[in-house]
Amino acid sequence: MTVSPGLAVEVGDIDRQLGLLWAQSDAGKVRASLVNLVIYSEAPGAMAANTPLLSEIAADHAFRALLVQAQPEAKKSAVRAWITAHCHLRETGKNEICSEQITFQLDGPAVGRLPSIVFSHLDTDLPLYLWWQGDLHPDPDPQLWRWVDRLIVDSNSWSDPAAQFRILREIQSLGRARAALADLNWTRIFHLRYAVAQIFDLPAALERLDRIDRVEIIHAPGHRLTALQLLGWLASRLGWSLDHDDRAPVFRRQDGGTVTFQLNVNQDAKACVESIDIGLGDATASVRRKTSGDYYLGTFTAPHQASFAQMLPAERDKTSDILLSELSRISRHPLFWPAIRAIEPLLSQP
Repeated sequence: MTVSPGLAVEVGDIDRQLGLLWAQSDAGKVRASLVNLVIYSEAPGAMAANTPLLSEIAADHAFRALLVQAQPEAKKSAVRAWITAHCHLRETGKNEICSEQITFQLDGPAVGRLPSIVFSHLDTDLPLYLWWQGDLHPDPDPQLWRWVDRLIVDSNSWSDPAAQFRILREIQSLGRARAALADLNWTRIFHLRYAVAQIFDLPAALERLDRIDRVEIIHAPGHRLTALQLLGWLASRLGWSLDHDDRAPVFRRQDGGTVTFQLNVNQDAKACVESIDIGLGDATASVRRKTSGDYYLGTFTAPHQASFAQMLPAERDKTSDILLSELSRISRHPLFWPAIRAIEPLLSQP
């Protein structure tokens, strides 16, 4: 099924055509916008994939969307544009709330016009959220990045995470002090990190926290980096440093003890990270995603202790749900970069 990006318009006529679009709409539709959401992608079919995604999230979060599909390898320079609106009835008897979408296709050298395309079509005085899909470009253009209020990426899609994180650091150094970073891969494990932390609210688990000697994470195919970020979060929070023991990478605790770790793939996993098991000397803590519902089961077992089990909410795996959680967030992710630094030497390993 082909998804239409809307009405084809001339680039210089976008504002007038948007005015006509609203003038011709019925009285029960109200235009609304909380943010400027720019989505940039060079993937074939991104226009068709992102248009229904924008329609879905518009039901919960109003925006002006600028969807950019770029083909930098095209021989001829060209710019094409379309406009549409996504309208949803949120309350019975109320008006439909509508979000605008302006779609651009940039071919060849026209890709270099991205900053001017973006800046000339923003909704005035609203924050600029940029979701850059796929690999970031080396030698980032300061003209674009200095105006971004929130940069959204998905590191799990990167072909070379080590190189991409270096570019990401450079981009953040170009941005304004108030610019925030959101990695959807980090957001995917928010509830999982919370579930792990909840176990250590138990006195018997907390008193063994400095005895952790083993971590095993089971993840789905293609989600090694997601599992690594979970491992990095644990290591950074507990002050572990990466080391090698008989040529195998291990973590060193602050008391000098060794923490071994394994990242194992389950070809049949239903979630990006299926489970984490933590050995604490004579005790074991674990969190597992239950396939029968959207929840985690956290357990703790230790000698002479009553077994503990607790159910906690789990992430929804749909991209729209993950993106919505970031669009609604105003805070930063202060634990993200410490987690990345903790596992950075592992990023280039298979």
